Amino acid sequence: MNSLSQPTGRISLRVLRPHQTQQATSQQEQPGELATSSRAAGASCRWLGTSASAASWVLAAAAASRFTSSRRRKGWRAISSSEQAAQPAVHAGFLRFPDSFYWGSATSAYQIEGAASTGGRKPSIWDDFAHTPEKTHLGATGDVACEHYHRFREDVAIMARLNIKHYRFSISWSRLIPDGVGEVSREGAKFYSDLIDTLLEYGIMPWVTLYHWDMPSALEASIGGWLGAKDHVTDAFGRYARTCFQLFGNRVQKWMTINEPWCCAILGYNTGAFAPGRSEFPDTEPYRAAHNMLLAHAHAVDIYRREFRDAQRGQIGIVLNADWRQPWNLDSPADRSAAMQAMDFSMGWFAHPVYFGHYPQCMVDNCGDRLPAFTPAEAALLKGSSDFFGLNSYSSNYCCPITKPLTGGGYWEDIGVEAWHKDPRWEKSDMDWPIVPWGFRELLLYVDRTYRPPGGIVITENGCALEPAGSYTGQLPRSCLRQDPITLDVRVERPLEDYDRETFDDPQRVRFFQAHLSAVHAAIDRGADIRGYFAWSLLDNFEWGEGYSKRFGIVRVDYETQKRTIKASGRFLARAIQDGGFVAPSASEQFAGQTF
Repeated sequence: MNSLSQPTGRISLRVLRPHQTQQATSQQEQPGELATSSRAAGASCRWLGTSASAASWVLAAAAASRFTSSRRRKGWRAISSSEQAAQPAVHAGFLRFPDSFYWGSATSAYQIEGAASTGGRKPSIWDDFAHTPEKTHLGATGDVACEHYHRFREDVAIMARLNIKHYRFSISWSRLIPDGVGEVSREGAKFYSDLIDTLLEYGIMPWVTLYHWDMPSALEASIGGWLGAKDHVTDAFGRYARTCFQLFGNRVQKWMTINEPWCCAILGYNTGAFAPGRSEFPDTEPYRAAHNMLLAHAHAVDIYRREFRDAQRGQIGIVLNADWRQPWNLDSPADRSAAMQAMDFSMGWFAHPVYFGHYPQCMVDNCGDRLPAFTPAEAALLKGSSDFFGLNSYSSNYCCPITKPLTGGGYWEDIGVEAWHKDPRWEKSDMDWPIVPWGFRELLLYVDRTYRPPGGIVITENGCALEPAGSYTGQLPRSCLRQDPITLDVRVERPLEDYDRETFDDPQRVRFFQAHLSAVHAAIDRGADIRGYFAWSLLDNFEWGEGYSKRFGIVRVDYETQKRTIKASGRFLARAIQDGGFVAPSASEQFAGQTF
């Protein structure tokens, strides 16, 4: 028995744990800790672009939470307003969000839909990549995934139980238009139309991403995908976008063109870790692919604004990913410059063209003619081409100038700084990413100050793979692996779900959401225009190269039976949405390591 306590009442739950107990751990201070001083606090204010008076807040917060020990929790509890709050909460007690705040969850097509050959759907580059030996963990594919294609009505009903009011999902380009251009699949169009209608029936607003990494294989073969001639790929994407606006725009008010183009460019064309798995020309191909993605984004936005916006009265934008880069030494101009360069080479690579019409100067200087140039017409089309700033973020690092030769080829040398340093005491997720909620706050303040997005910031993804020990067996469920090309769907009967009485316990994810939503609240408190927060992810799902070994969901999926079980993190978010906020985490919940 476990109880979740909130200001408005109590819920008793039967909790499912992979083990009866967990080892409690604590973080100890270690020698050589990074010092926090009044000079550093003042520098932090200058770095953030805040007034000098904020230095006292920085010092107070650092003193209150510096190197606070952290323990593994067996449950979640509210704290009284008399207790000290953990960083980055601005105060103890209830943290209230604006009434207009968008509370949502997010997914993507290839990660959850399954039904890879149903209704005329043809392969995407991720189908091809996942079916290539040794490209994903244990050979996992998205052929079946969460069977959302067959079970979407049940999944939407779960969202409603969790009080979710906004749902971000992507359309599979090759499900809607199997060859990428040409004939539209009636079955594919019906699936997305039915999904949208079901969401609206439950009072949930659809947020639709046009491209979440799944270029149709036919286009990859015929025009070279994102490396194709810019007129060809932008025209194909524009035709696809126009089809979506025509079919669904009367019911969809929020559109996103491309999800995380940095990941597409670097992981797809530099390291080769993601589809299409290219690494032969790391000096040039990432920049060409990214350039075409930006042009395709601008073209789709132009189509929407000219042909559909007046009648449909919606908004359209792009979703960028970013980790915060903190100067290693705030007193060092060189470290601050290095951190700025790291931000420009990651988020700025795409945000600068979208908001300013040009690439960051440091990229132009370091990449030379390997970085394509925009024509004046293209720059004009790009500038101001996002109605809101869609932001995905999961972690933070320290940054400093080069201390040794950079390796990795292309982008990793072009960036010209060391952008990966970590405090060894920072806790990590199952993805081995540092958990740095105060870095999330700094990132939000930076985006707000640097780009001043007219539609505000919408956090389109934030979450963690952070399951209790023993929740992953190390074996791939039979239903998730196909040795041969896609030929069929697998549908398995599953046990009856008890959504009211059954909960999977994931206390560390609850703790993650508390800390990162505290960061959002702190950034809003300091003036950032943040309009919404989408938890990644609604469901455990196919996690790209990691296969099914990492779980991000607020709803657990038993991949053998497809049974859904709401997690404690899902119930925490449901109550936060209902109450319009939550009680700040206590100092005992402080994530370990250096704060800033």
